[in-house]
Amino acid sequence: MKTTRWMKTAMMLVAGTFVFTACDNDDDKFNAPEAVQAAFNQQYGDNTRVEWDRERGEYLIAEFWKDNKEYDAWYTYDGRWMMTEVDYGHDIQALPQAVQDGFNASAYAQWRVDDIDLIQRPDYTDIYKIEVEQQGQRDMDLYFDENGTLFKEVADADDDRNEGMLPTTSLPNEIQNFIDERYPNARIADFDKERNYYEVDIIVNSQSKEIIFDSAYSWVLTSTDLGRNLPAVVSDAINKNYPGKRIDDCDEVETAQGEHYYLVDLDNYEMDIRVDENGQTSEVRD
Repeated sequence: MKTTRWMKTAMMLVAGTFVFTACDNDDDKFNAPEAVQAAFNQQYGDNTRVEWDRERGEYLIAEFWKDNKEYDAWYTYDGRWMMTEVDYGHDIQALPQAVQDGFNASAYAQWRVDDIDLIQRPDYTDIYKIEVEQQGQRDMDLYFDENGTLFKEVADADDDRNEGMLPTTSLPNEIQNFIDERYPNARIADFDKERNYYEVDIIVNSQSKEIIFDSAYSWVLTSTDLGRNLPAVVSDAINKNYPGKRIDDCDEVETAQGEHYYLVDLDNYEMDIRVDENGQTSEVRD
């Protein structure tokens, strides 16, 4: 519900997916160029034993062990650090307590943890990606910030090296200025540039927000994840029109056109429920 729920509602954006083309995967090990090696030494120390690998013809990856964990640090050929992945295996107890608490409070607490990665990137808050599986269900990737806020949950994409988390472009100044003005002290969790829009995930006071901008950097909408902390108008509307149905999740949506409504995900129900400020409900395709 947290990723592209907005696409099924007020303004049907014409959206496309920016697809990466992979090449030159898993080349033979080699020695990194001097600029890359110097950047690595400054970040992790020149006493670290490291093996270098190429990925997609664009990046050099330092593979090494530190604090009994496997690290993959990504650099460009001119020595710019792009991302580091730290493999936590499947030990949920090894995570910070706030992240454990966030996971245990989620709808996936009883699912089996298959893998955990800490993802670190310049100018972004640290992210813990927890892959979970449940018999009869699609495997899921859960993304938590360091305070245990679940800001994204998507079907597992089998991207073991988390290529999709690589920063592909800098946050435009217009978007950064909007966030700074409207959401002071927000932390950037993720940023994606699609064909006709920009999507930014931020964390504000331990609350996850997804903001959509058009190709001209104009604000389109903000979707705030409420989880199951529902205002009375929503819970009353659901109880009245869908008695006995369990609420799985709820987003509060505000648009540039002045719309304000809630989008509710009911457990084992194929449609999402839109609830307006007056408690009127309508169904939208899940």
